[in-house]
Amino acid sequence: MPHTFESKNVKAKLSISLNKLVLLTFLVVIAYFGYEKYALHNAEQTQASVFILTPQVNDIYFLDMRLINNKLNPKHKYRLAKVVSVSGSNVAIVYGRVFYQWQNAVVNSIKSDDLNNNNYFELIPDYIPFSLIKEMRANEAIYLVKRPIRNKLYGKFVN
Repeated sequence: MPHTFESKNVKAKLSISLNKLVLLTFLVVIAYFGYEKYALHNAEQTQASVFILTPQVNDIYFLDMRLINNKLNPKHKYRLAKVVSVSGSNVAIVYGRVFYQWQNAVVNSIKSDDLNNNNYFELIPDYIPFSLIKEMRANEAIYLVKRPIRNKLYGKFVN
């Protein structure tokens, strides 16, 4: 006697549920990391606003040069500046000699220890009134301010 087996169409209910679970987990992880990045950005901006109000020697200003000078090469968008003295109503800063095309290139330059070079910053300071510094922060020409801790920023020494 020949045995015949009927083939049944079995739907994979578990695999559909498993796919949905994996997708949901993936979306939750992405949302978590997105929120963490957003919270870090807000904390940095709040800290930058406090540092602008209380400038100290060695503060590093991250500058968006497009908002300061409109006659720039398209690749010269960002630049660093360092506070060298604070006196009365003026802040003396020296500019970095290097321009950057992207904001992350500025951070990468610090992480690769470029600020430790003796000739990274110009020698002659620019004296800027404190009111102009606050205005530059308000219009985001100074988009970030970092204060080195124990003369280190992003784990590298700042000269």
